Amino acid sequence: MLGSVAAADASPVQVKYRVFRYTCDAGKKINVYYVQFGQDPMFAMLDWNGQRFGLAEAISASGSRYAGLSGPASARGGLEWWEHHGEATLSAFTGNSTTNTKTLLTGCKTARR
Repeated sequence: MLGSVAAADASPVQVKYRVFRYTCDAGKKINVYYVQFGQDPMFAMLDWNGQRFGLAEAISASGSRYAGLSGPASARGGLEWWEHHGEATLSAFTGNSTTNTKTLLTGCKTARR
């Protein structure tokens, strides 16, 4: 039979998530959902300015870094969320390189929900 898949052998994947509400400089707020599927790397969903953005775990020398290629109209190159030692920054990629960023939120600190 073409196109059939044996679902009986599939093991359920455990999904874990943590929700954090961050307050940033100038009182700006952002909610971040850190999601992990089984043992696979995590990703982050950001609720910011009335929109939701998904970012994948990215390489960083220190801290936890997440990046996505889509963002609000003002961040055509995508977004970067970088948390280190309890403080995070949201940046937009500029130009054609993910090494060039423009900071959107700074000094983001959390109170776990």
